[in-house]
Amino acid sequence: IISVAGTEQAQKISIQTANGSSDAYLGKWAFSSFRLNESVTLQSAEHIPYAVTPPIFLAHAAHRKRLVLNILVDGLSWAAARTRFSSHMPHIAAFFSRGTIFDQNFSTSEYTYPALAAVETGCYPHHIQVFNEQDSHELPSDFLTLSECMKDLGYYCAAPMAPTQGISHGMLRGFDRAIVSSWVLSTAFGVDSVIRHLRAFDEVDQYLSLVTLDIHPYNAFGFKFDTAVETHLPLAERFLSHDAATASVRLPRLRIYQEQYLERLQQVDRNLELLYSYLEENYTEDEYLVTLYSDHGIAIFGSTATGSIDVISECSTSATWMMRGAGVPTGVTVHDLTSSVDIYPTLGHLCDFPVANDIDGRLPAIFGGTARDAVYTASQYPGQSYKLAIRTHDHTLRLETQEAVGEDGTVDFMITRTGIYPRGHEWEKEYEIDSTQLREFFYPRAQDFVREIANNGEVFA
Repeated sequence: IISVAGTEQAQKISIQTANGSSDAYLGKWAFSSFRLNESVTLQSAEHIPYAVTPPIFLAHAAHRKRLVLNILVDGLSWAAARTRFSSHMPHIAAFFSRGTIFDQNFSTSEYTYPALAAVETGCYPHHIQVFNEQDSHELPSDFLTLSECMKDLGYYCAAPMAPTQGISHGMLRGFDRAIVSSWVLSTAFGVDSVIRHLRAFDEVDQYLSLVTLDIHPYNAFGFKFDTAVETHLPLAERFLSHDAATASVRLPRLRIYQEQYLERLQQVDRNLELLYSYLEENYTEDEYLVTLYSDHGIAIFGSTATGSIDVISECSTSATWMMRGAGVPTGVTVHDLTSSVDIYPTLGHLCDFPVANDIDGRLPAIFGGTARDAVYTASQYPGQSYKLAIRTHDHTLRLETQEAVGEDGTVDFMITRTGIYPRGHEWEKEYEIDSTQLREFFYPRAQDFVREIANNGEVFA
């Protein structure tokens, strides 16, 4: 299969085969697909330019699965969804009950831009320098994205619905096709787009990535709430206690935001049920691998005991991760600590592509790897204080600098606020633990994690 697009409206193109010549008409910048069973020659009238995609070969290989599908539900906090999973997302719960759910998974960052890059490369943001949206550099070519790895295996790689964010930084490298949009990434559209790809390229081994924004909370000064939410809340709950400049990661714990989130959980579940039914009807269990994950959590269900929004709180960074299909244990809930960077080596293990030894991701123990003793989340946002959380099953070390992060990602750690707390009581002074044993565990890990971005106050113009 090849796809051809014109550069003019109704552009005429001649398609010559051994049996003769026929004319076709192309849309401007709109790709039309052609199935080829023989050699052809394409020629445009008056030599007007046109675009042709690389060929998609119609073949299945034994070393590949028929389908590898990644579904990113942006902002799906597992801490917020865990207790509501069966009630608000029953179809997703039922589907992944026949797979593996990671119950203690955490994101590397508090918002999408660096968190998505970490998933796609298996590396912490400060190791790939993708943390600042104002930075113009592209991910170095020796860091392979998931789609590049799958492309090397011979998969047809497509993103039936994806954000524009990260294109210039190389996050979509490796995809044969990407249908992108800003802000509006509805699961209803995305599911339809995925099924269209599955039907169109059913003779090809496919790697598909679906990104949805349905549940991601946004500042209501720029976005409308769902009608089902607006019509059921009393007037007193419709007013906002913040301003238009409040970032989504700092939205307050208001009932209207929570109800919006819960309503959209149910909508995502209903829409994805159509996709899961299609998979179960058209594929056997060993023919596909489905991964559903989130890039970060949300603050609107988090504690505000300190009087301010904690952007790397447990609720803000508890990230969903579940898998089902070929090679995935059935009916398992994993309580080991995992990080979003671990998705990369896990897919490498299950799909059999090589994974570099120096990435930050680690293969979970359930797949034959080694369990983590701690997980790391950091907020490395230029102009704001640097924040770090190192979590074990029972305790958390929290660190925050007095100085702001520079445009280059470095920061002065001379003056920091640091404390160790039981999980669930971070930054609550009455729960702070003074323990030599815990300091000996956490401090070397914190020092090693920030070593490469500590500037000792030396800032170069």
